Amino acid sequence: MFRFILAMAAVMVAVSADVSFAQGPTSEVDSALSGAATNALLAVDGAAAPAEEKTAMDQWINWCVQGGRTMIFLGALSILGLGCALERVCHLRLKRIVPEGFSAKIVALWRDDKIAEVREECSKSGSMLARVVETMLEHAGSNDYQEVKMFAEDKAGRELRLENRKSAMLATVATLSPLLGLFGTVVGLLGAFTTVAAVGEMGDPAILADDISKALITTVAGLAISMPALFVYNLIKTRLNLYAVILEEEVSDLVHNLFIKISR
Repeated sequence: MFRFILAMAAVMVAVSADVSFAQGPTSEVDSALSGAATNALLAVDGAAAPAEEKTAMDQWINWCVQGGRTMIFLGALSILGLGCALERVCHLRLKRIVPEGFSAKIVALWRDDKIAEVREECSKSGSMLARVVETMLEHAGSNDYQEVKMFAEDKAGRELRLENRKSAMLATVATLSPLLGLFGTVVGLLGAFTTVAAVGEMGDPAILADDISKALITTVAGLAISMPALFVYNLIKTRLNLYAVILEEEVSDLVHNLFIKISR
């Protein structure tokens, strides 16, 4: 309010001075007063309409828009990789591979010739080891230890390969996202060179800002998606390899306890 009053006073002073000294050599005074009035009005306008500050979200949205259509595919890859990572982290657990105490329970029921209870426990468990035991049940009357072991290990191997394929999408995301980023980079540089060719010379660097931004943003986005995806994929693969060793040991012990010690 004070600034507005000051500006109006300056304007009134300028007007009155212009009227009072209209007949005399007062051009310098008039110019000074008019400049003061203009500056005061500009100050009032600047105070009335302050510049809006951009938030971090606005900056991210601006970058995504500058990245062009390539950012759409990179966004889809990021969602796909995140969904696959969450699914693997939630489902790839030891209790879904080799539940604790399951082998001892199966051995006890099998030795008591409670095959129906063994099938029921396998159905309730739903683990990878339970599906291997169901394969053993199909060969329960066999006396060939090597044959049963071969079928059991083959079933375990198929189950492990299936689990490994579920995490293959993360490897695809980690491989494809930097390539898409590189594609966006090439497109941006191509646009920059096309602009230079059309203008004839680079007198104003601002004409290349949009294309250079597209080239840099897509590269950064591709690497930002690829690195976490590759890290999570290696973690999941390491965990799966550990679980594979545990499963192989459990299968070997089960075959030994069920088809060798019982026969004795």
